[in-house]
Amino acid sequence: MTIAGAEIARVRAPQASFRLYGQEAQIDEALKPYPKLRAVSTIIHTDEVVGSGDKPSQALRRGRSSSMGLAIEAVKSGEASAAVSAGNTGALMAMAKVRLGAREGIDRPALVAVIPTAKSESVMLDLGANTECDTENLVQFAIMAPPSPARCWA
Repeated sequence: MTIAGAEIARVRAPQASFRLYGQEAQIDEALKPYPKLRAVSTIIHTDEVVGSGDKPSQALRRGRSSSMGLAIEAVKSGEASAAVSAGNTGALMAMAKVRLGAREGIDRPALVAVIPTAKSESVMLDLGANTECDTENLVQFAIMAPPSPARCWA
């Protein structure tokens, strides 16, 4: 699923390059149907992963050398512009908040999804991760929304 998503991103953003973190042999195998994606990708091998059942606190303690941890560190160092994961959402949010910090004036992170609409696509922030939001949180979600012609819902 992650490689297929990266291929969609490659088609939509032909100038992009990709850093793929995980077990090199598995990633190489998954890239075989996507030679154009392989040509613009770098594989960074690690055997360590954050499991789907790991608690965010466990990921923070043990996950620095995991595929998720290395991807977040690449954003922090400027080697990558963004990190995308199909893994443990709670761990990703916790690791990113601790390692990257929050933008000034933003209290909490928000999950984001691009959803299809009748005319194009829309971006939706905070897909239920925060169960108690006040008006200030909703304003902050709108601030975090990516600038694009797509409509943004918080």
